[in-house]
Parts: sequence; structure tokens; C-alpha cells
Amino acid sequence: MKKLSLICGVAVALAMGCFSCDKSEKKETASTSASSPASVEGKKIVFVNTDSLLTNYQFYKDAQKEFENKGYRLQVDLGQRERALQSELGAIQQRAQAMSQAELQAADMMLKKKGAEFQQYSQQKQQQLAQEQAKKNEELYNNIREYIKKHNSENKYEFVLGYTKVGGGILYADESVDVTKQIVEGLNKEYAESKTKK
Repeated sequence: MKKLSLICGVAVALAMGCFSCDKSEKKETASTSASSPASVEGKKIVFVNTDSLLTNYQFYKDAQKEFENKGYRLQVDLGQRERALQSELGAIQQRAQAMSQAELQAADMMLKKKGAEFQQYSQQKQQQLAQEQAKKNEELYNNIREYIKKHNSENKYEFVLGYTKVGGGILYADESVDVTKQIVEGLNKEYAESKTKK
């Protein structure tokens, strides 16, 4: 099954956009220190490498594994149902010469009905899985955004940009303003704590 679409959605959302945080706070003066966040006209700007964030965020890894398992189980279930229909068709074909025209028509109608039910079941289950993935994607996005908001209350960044090496809107990011490690560590700590509470 394909990787979580959320998850790509979050990467794109983070990579293409930025979070504007605490604009009401006093503007800080530009810093020349390499260890300080970048400043543009007094605005503190940092970035998060979205590729690393998703690769190292345990919530994402768990969600990805969960949906791979669900996708696999759905494929097995659908495969079994399809084989059962094929088996019924094969049995009818073997008996076809001994069946009357009315029996053949009844068998044909029954198989068509079962085939339509199978298609409906398949679409319903796939749609259900897609909705679960969308919900999990939203949860991932909210976890990241809420953690960044909390993290930012200490740091007073005005922008936290999402950076990705391929296909992102940011062409260059100075590693001295990369806060990915701190964000990932904080997110994983919160996620581990939430799992122990359950």
C-alpha cells in the first residue's frame, strides 16, 4: 500500500508554506552570531527539514506501519473474496452443459449481483481506509503545528519554514538556523508520553 498520503501532504504543506508565530511580540534586532536564528529586518527565521522530520518522527513511523498493515489486510480480504467469486464462476461453467437455460440465467444474475456487491464492498473499504488516512494526516499536521507553537513560546521565532531538498519552495537553507533536531526530539518526547497515558 502506498505510504501515508498525509504524510506527504504535511511535508508539502510544511515545505511550501511557513508558520507565522507570535507576531504581537516585540521585534528583536538582527543578530550576527552564527548560532542565532537568521534575522531579516529584525525578524527571527528558522527552518525545519521536513524530510528529516517525517523520517524521524515516531508518530509518522507508527502511522505509516499501521496503514501498511491495514492496506495489506484489505488486499488479503479482497483477494479472498475475489477468488471465492472466481471459484463460483468456475463451478457454474463446469456444470453449464447440464443446466437448463433458466438455471443458467439465474446463475448469471446471481454472479452479476455478487460481482456488484464485491465492487461496492471494495470501494467502501478503500474509501474507509482513505478517510482514516486523511484523519491521521490531519492529526500529524496538528501535532507538528501545536508543538511548533509551544516550542516557539520560548524562542519567539516569527517564521518557521519547511525545507525539503527536492521540490520545495525554499532553494537554500543555512544549517545554522535548522531547528529540525529540537522539533523532532520534542515531538517524539510528547508522543512517547501520550502513548504511556493510554
